[in-house]
This record gives sequence, structure tokens and C-alpha cells, in this order.
Amino acid sequence: MLAYVCSLEIVTRMAFPRINHVWRTLQADQLTAVSLRPSAPSKSATMLMVGNSYLEVGVNRDNLQHEITPTFSIAYLPISGTSYLDWYFGLRRLFAEGSRPAIVGVCLSTRDLISDATYGGPFAHTLMLRSDLLQVRKESHLDNTMTSDYFFDSLSSWMGHRAEIHNWLLRKSAPKVDDLVPYLRPQKQPLPPSDVIVAKALPRLRILNELAQQHGARFFLLIPPTMDVQDASKEIQHAAAKEGILVLLPFQHAELPESAFLDGAHLNPQGAALFTEKLGPTLLQSLYQN
Repeated sequence: MLAYVCSLEIVTRMAFPRINHVWRTLQADQLTAVSLRPSAPSKSATMLMVGNSYLEVGVNRDNLQHEITPTFSIAYLPISGTSYLDWYFGLRRLFAEGSRPAIVGVCLSTRDLISDATYGGPFAHTLMLRSDLLQVRKESHLDNTMTSDYFFDSLSSWMGHRAEIHNWLLRKSAPKVDDLVPYLRPQKQPLPPSDVIVAKALPRLRILNELAQQHGARFFLLIPPTMDVQDASKEIQHAAAKEGILVLLPFQHAELPESAFLDGAHLNPQGAALFTEKLGPTLLQSLYQN
């Protein structure tokens, strides 16, 4: 049994990154994020952008870098399935490991910002400081079983990433499964009233802003486009602005047409091109001039 478990751990740590380009990209992004200093070799200010699949598929990396050169040098760390708690604790770990960007941007939807969920094993292994486990348990309302799972996930690459390996094997066995994405739109619960959203979101933005400032960085929240007419992104932006917290909203909710979205939530390549094109000037205007 010990030999079996050790074999799984070795394969996960050494072999799997070589055959999974997504994981390989994530590891490279993490190394880049940790190595950031306030100024890049080109003397431009460094910017770290973290987030979930909205950042991963919604922003064209090369095009955005071209838009903001030479003022900013940008690094990305998108991890699908993450939300506010993942990135609060994730930024704590990145800062603890030495990351020192001049600017930190978090790309989350309104729904992600008010979520109390964390991304399970991948979060525990990749983004969580082990010393934060009890705080994670409290904030994410974990029971004893999940808390022990998170502890072992933080120690073992196999434990932490077994769900992702399972999903990778499924995609390999059914390579055309991505063709079903336009037909499988996510069914989500309606958002609460805007005043409830703002009441929960604003303290969280304060916490992220204070965390960034403690490590010499400026913080901003980037809210991706949405088709949800109940989205309270504009109200969040107004409330945050009163406290000097920057919230970027390149497109108002329901401003982009349905044809710009892949599944009703995430942008398709055409929508991502529109979003990236508008995001560049928005970043320059909001950050460089202030």
C-alpha cells in the first residue's frame, strides 16, 4: 500500500505536468507570480492578475500586454473554479512566498465575490497556507471531514489534484466533449437583492485592498461581462469608489450581446477579443492616471 501511494505521488508530481499542458502552464504561472518584484527589467510596473475561468478564457494575454506596454508588465494566474476565499487565502500564500507586484488585480464575477465556497483539493494544495487551515474552516464552513481532507490535500499532490486528474482522463476518453459546452448552460440560483450583495461584497473588497497595501501593492477588482440583468456590479463599483477601492467594469451587465458568450456565462473568442480591447485602455486610464 505504501509503495502504491508513493507511486501515485511521484507520478503526479513528475509525470503528469509533462503530459498535461494546462497543469504545466499553471505551474509556470505560479513561478512567475512568486518571482514578481515592483518593477520589471524593462522598468515598467508589474501587475499580477489572478482569477478563475472568466480571466482564463475572457482575456487574451498577448493582446492585453500589447495594449498596456510599456507602462505595465502583466503576469497571470487563472485557476478555474476559484472564488473570493480561494484568492484571499491564495494571495496570502503568494505574498508569503515572496511575490511583490506593484499592482494586484482579482478577476471575479459578482457571484464569485459573495461566494463562501473554496475549490476543494486544488485550492488546499496550491493556494492555501497550511497555517491558515483553521481560518479556512471557519470562513468556508467546513465540517471535520472536509477539514482533514484539506490538511492531507495540502501535503500531497496526488490528494490535492486527484479530481483534476480524473477530469483530464475523462476529457482524453471523450475528446469531443467540449463540443457540448454551448448546449449545457449552467443553471444558477438568482442573485440576492443588490443591497444584500453590496453589504457582503464591500467588506471583502476592504480586506483584499488592505492585504495588498500591507505588501506594497495597489489593488483592483475586475468584474467580467455578464448577461445577468440582476447583477449588482455597478452598485459594487459605486460603493467601493466611496472608500477609494478601484473596481473596473469595462462592460456594464447585459451590454455585450448573447453572441459574445460561449455558454451564457463565459466569453467566446470573439467576446474575449472585445473585452480585451476595452480592458487595456480601462487599465491605463484607471491606474496610470491616478
